[in-house]
Amino acid sequence: MPEGHRVQSMFSGIAHRYDLLNHVLSLGLDFYWWHRMAARSGACPGRRMLDVAAGTGDSTVALAKRGAEVVSTDFTHAMLTQGPEKFRSKGLKNLIWASVGADAQRLPFQANHFDGITICYGIRNVEQRSLAYAEFLRVLKPGGGLTILEFSRPKWSWLRALYDFYSLKLLPRIGGWISGNASAYTYLPESIREFPDQIHLAQELEQAGFAKVHWTNLSGGIVALHTGAKPAQGGTIS
Repeated sequence: MPEGHRVQSMFSGIAHRYDLLNHVLSLGLDFYWWHRMAARSGACPGRRMLDVAAGTGDSTVALAKRGAEVVSTDFTHAMLTQGPEKFRSKGLKNLIWASVGADAQRLPFQANHFDGITICYGIRNVEQRSLAYAEFLRVLKPGGGLTILEFSRPKWSWLRALYDFYSLKLLPRIGGWISGNASAYTYLPESIREFPDQIHLAQELEQAGFAKVHWTNLSGGIVALHTGAKPAQGGTIS
């Protein structure tokens, strides 16, 4: 089974417990990471944002709190069913919520439609990242920004060793236990081991055609925040 379909199948079975998993398995650091993502994405009143691989909507909430109109997609439809209720509980009544089940490689939107795109912990699960980057460029307005928040490779050797032990050994077992599906996170060891580090991901974005590519380590490099921009019409962004 192709990796993308295998991951989709896993997440379809644990969608209703994903919020708990997301917070427990990230050791609570998600709140810090999502805040940074929302701030760097440029989300603000009047801006139209696309949140790719939105999961159960935590990243969408972070964007909506800054006043942006947000459209959320996820390759697993079940993930998106919890978003509206979460928005109501946060008092985000003015948010225009639209959930769309869609693969990052085939986005069902017109060209030059969004001011910004965010994708949190989802790019490593995309089967062909080059196709996703092309889609991001297509649906972004000229000058629009891309923000990627993704697990990365810690810069300190001792932290890398702890991170490897946690992500490759403990996380799949704990995640399987909490989710009630012992095999739900068996894809993670290969996914994490094969994922490109901060520099390689930045190079991928530049090769795909993004301008002003920049990355920042968060939490000692456990996570990296990447930003890039679609070149303005007639040239690149200065």
